[in-house]
Amino acid sequence: MEKTVYIIVLNYNNYKDTIECIKSLEALNYHNYKIVIIDNKSTDDSNIILKEKYSSKYKYIENSSNLGYGAGNNVGINYALNNNADYICILNNDTIVKADFLIKLVNYMEYNLKCGIVGPVLLEHSNPKKVQSSGAVINLLQGDMSCINYNKDIGELEEEIIKCDYVGGACIVIRRKVIEEIGLIPEEYFLFYEETEWCYKAKKFGYDIICFTPAQIFHKGSVTINTINELSEYLLNRNKILFEKRNASFIILILFYIYLIMETLFNIITKKQGGKIIKYYFHGLFNLIDDKYPFIYIPSKKKSKK
Repeated sequence: MEKTVYIIVLNYNNYKDTIECIKSLEALNYHNYKIVIIDNKSTDDSNIILKEKYSSKYKYIENSSNLGYGAGNNVGINYALNNNADYICILNNDTIVKADFLIKLVNYMEYNLKCGIVGPVLLEHSNPKKVQSSGAVINLLQGDMSCINYNKDIGELEEEIIKCDYVGGACIVIRRKVIEEIGLIPEEYFLFYEETEWCYKAKKFGYDIICFTPAQIFHKGSVTINTINELSEYLLNRNKILFEKRNASFIILILFYIYLIMETLFNIITKKQGGKIIKYYFHGLFNLIDDKYPFIYIPSKKKSKK
């Protein structure tokens, strides 16, 4: 008997991609799955269009504000946990899935009980043979998060099972038991690094994090974030510092700060980056949010002083 899988699809101002994503899900050859669509307080017509199209077929939830990736998806996770989910799949709305991706991931989990989180290979939607990621590794000393097999041809991948530190947030399948042990997706980031910490925490609890390469989906990339000027740059740099603070040991954290100061000074002197990067790091260090982004929801966030 197939385990019950809840697939959480979060939408923000991008109903066209969401519709295309759900269309691909409807062709799955896995049968015991339920779709939960969450609109993160879109400002376009998403809430009207998606509600009209899907509320009679799937669970549809409208958040009262844009909660970001973590908190937005957690609304769906809580719903799934309260409705007897065995597995939960967090799926970006800018993905197109292969019909067999879910059955391959769930079957792997069923036969490998030490695996707590599994993900597919992410392929470029615009170039279906090019690998975006087959998992990633974390270097806390340098604050580096490196995608495995990035930009390779899918035919070059020889391993079926890739142990890694985290799988990309575009598609994560996680056991119910793991969520009950480690908690929901961290909400302190709004966007970027939350899935990194979630996987990293599961690994600290003794679970394997796996990219199962026979399972593959197509990812269009960060469509929504690219429409917002400088937001991705701001959050990526701010959240890198926050992630290090929350996850590195004291000694590693001190060494990371030394490395970061040297790297930043070199990049500013050689004009590889501007001085504004210092503000991004400062906000991560003290959990601040720039006043120019008032819509960012983060629990217990502080506003920056002008």
